[in-house]
Amino acid sequence: MQAASESSQAEQDFLPDRIWRIANVSEEATSTVVRVVRLLQCIAEVGGEISVKEFAAHLSLPPSTVHRLLKLLMSQGLIEQRATTQRYRVGRELFRISSLIARQVDFEEIARPILTALRDACQETCYFAMYLPTSRRFVGTVVARSPHPLGYHFEPLMQQKVAWGAVGRCMLAYLPEEEVRKAVAEAGESPAGNPPPSLKDMKAALEEIRERGYASAEGEIFPEAIGFARVVFDADGNVMGSLGITMPMIRYKASMHKQLANLVIGKAKELSKALGYREVAELPASNELRPRRRARA
Repeated sequence: MQAASESSQAEQDFLPDRIWRIANVSEEATSTVVRVVRLLQCIAEVGGEISVKEFAAHLSLPPSTVHRLLKLLMSQGLIEQRATTQRYRVGRELFRISSLIARQVDFEEIARPILTALRDACQETCYFAMYLPTSRRFVGTVVARSPHPLGYHFEPLMQQKVAWGAVGRCMLAYLPEEEVRKAVAEAGESPAGNPPPSLKDMKAALEEIRERGYASAEGEIFPEAIGFARVVFDADGNVMGSLGITMPMIRYKASMHKQLANLVIGKAKELSKALGYREVAELPASNELRPRRRARA
């Protein structure tokens, strides 16, 4: 019994030092993992090739540490080095893993919480509409309904021409000019009976949308309704659709405009980010750096 007691006491005496050493190992391991994740984020967001110097400046790490991390990632095929330039790019194994993950992603699982949060903030019907490039239309795919009994319900799978409504025009503002021309030619009357726009008027409206970062429209899809919407980009910077709010004019006040616009801008940016869209990473100026182009937002 005495031996057992002495053994137990020895373990207790040893325990604090043991915990201290494990805690320090864990902290070191965590630090390495965080640095690796940040390095992968950096190379993914740049979308091109990047040098050790640029990595080090962006991550605020010594070049020797960056070299060590890159060597670790290269051993697993997650990053590759171009022999002719000695610059680094996404490796084939990282691309394979990303592709496998992308195939498992359910879009509604990503969009639904964002739409629900937007609906809860404004208490109006919120939706995501997907752009259909072959027909220049959009289709409602995810809807979070207003709790109010009076409202305009943006139905799932409802299709409309992209020339109409805040939901459509905020997409059109970021499409090529040829698509704008075709959309205007095909517009016809709006669902609410508005006359078709001229190409000149449409171009002016789209420029304003790009400047403001969102679109608003009254009575174009639903009579006596107002809508706010912002474009949503996919991981490649292409127009995927738009996120918006629609409400009856009877509940709308001019003092609400700024708040509703800011809500839809913030949540649309959040959804674009969740889908993999990134602005070009801010790296030190370099003639060698060639980040991929992004849609202007």
